[in-house]
Amino acid sequence: MSALVAFVIAWLVGYCGVRLWLPSGAGSRRWTVALHAALGIGLGTGFTSCLYWLLVVGGAGTLPVAAGMELVVLAALSALVMRQRSAAGPGVEAAASSAFPLWIPGLGLAVMLGLFVTAFLSVSDWNPQGGWDAFSIWNLRARYLLHSGTWRYAVTPLPVGTHMEYPLLLSSVVARGWTYMGSVSPLVPIGAALGFALALVTMLVSALALARGTAIGLLAGIVLLANPAFVSQAASQYADVPLAFFFAAALALISLGGESPCPARYLSLAGVFAGFAAWTKNEGSLLVLALAAALFVSSWRSAGWPSAARRSGAFLLGALPGLMLVLWFKVVLAPTDPLAAQLTLNLGQKLASPARWFQVAGGFLKQAWELYCLPGPALAILAVTCGLLRLRPRRERTAGPLLAILIALAGYFAIFLVTKDDLDWLFATALDRLYMHLWPALVLAVFLLLRRPEDFAIVSSPAKPRKAR
Repeated sequence: MSALVAFVIAWLVGYCGVRLWLPSGAGSRRWTVALHAALGIGLGTGFTSCLYWLLVVGGAGTLPVAAGMELVVLAALSALVMRQRSAAGPGVEAAASSAFPLWIPGLGLAVMLGLFVTAFLSVSDWNPQGGWDAFSIWNLRARYLLHSGTWRYAVTPLPVGTHMEYPLLLSSVVARGWTYMGSVSPLVPIGAALGFALALVTMLVSALALARGTAIGLLAGIVLLANPAFVSQAASQYADVPLAFFFAAALALISLGGESPCPARYLSLAGVFAGFAAWTKNEGSLLVLALAAALFVSSWRSAGWPSAARRSGAFLLGALPGLMLVLWFKVVLAPTDPLAAQLTLNLGQKLASPARWFQVAGGFLKQAWELYCLPGPALAILAVTCGLLRLRPRRERTAGPLLAILIALAGYFAIFLVTKDDLDWLFATALDRLYMHLWPALVLAVFLLLRRPEDFAIVSSPAKPRKAR
């Protein structure tokens, strides 16, 4: 129960923060609340994780101090939310009508969500310690963060292979839950993993429902959950699903900001989530660059470089705290990243070798086919959906989200190209997780480009009354 209290406090802090950060939306109130709740899980978890880490480093990582500071923040944010709500007055939500029967995708999403939760709980019951990286990296380092006197063991170069240079968002989340609980229980990392997964589904559905309509949002949720790798990687307690959440949330906020009269709020909050991505895994820093570059290019093409500079500046301003935390961690505390030493080792020879380019490209395509086409039909289902709904008119489409995904994928490709590690081993152990970073964002980006099901509905015109003779 105490672990649940830890999660609820973090999520409430995040929900209040999102309510205050974003302007009142003009869309459906229920989907706005769902989006704020999903984003709140990420914002609150990221904030309390950073706070707990700083308290541990400062020698004050105890339950009274951490809980006291979080409750003070929650009380202050709650008071501001209530004041904002009373000042705004009661809102009236217009009843949305749709020619498409929404109960069909709604039932499909409910079934898929039920199957996901059942499979997640079954895997967690069978293996409560999670996958190999969970208990050898993330949860191991969380144990060191339980006490201010042992946190330095979480950033030592030994033991080899435990990646002590990785950022500490997920480990801090787990350690904070254990601090509240007073024991090292597997329920905490299991709960954190389930929370991130459900928040990811809710965020994707609600963001698309607000941007493109309820039917599109529900269909996107079905396609997201149709990926078997999503279930297995969520239950593994790795940091890859949380990273995917932060990346997709940032992309969703950037997309929603383009339709808002206050885009800077959306872009700055997107930057905050991107900063959390950088504090989650090393790959998160690459995702921040991909988001910033795609945002600048798409804004430049649509509104010129002054607008691109303003929008990119708002995004990077939001990401600055997370990036500064990562920079301080990497420069001052963490051991040397082994990948950094590989980047210049025989670099020219690797880049000039056509055989290596073909080997990396072949490995990427082979893994994508085996993971997302056969036997996993995720990409096939997405392709069929694209064929049925078809693309929106060119003037209504934006390539920004897809460009961010392509830049991130190119960065992953470049890492494989220059690494000294065995490529076959990396293809078998790492590439599936890298694809998971991009899968929810890909679903979001594709459904933003598609027509809505109700656009194909045939609306019959009322019959004209006959003239009296």
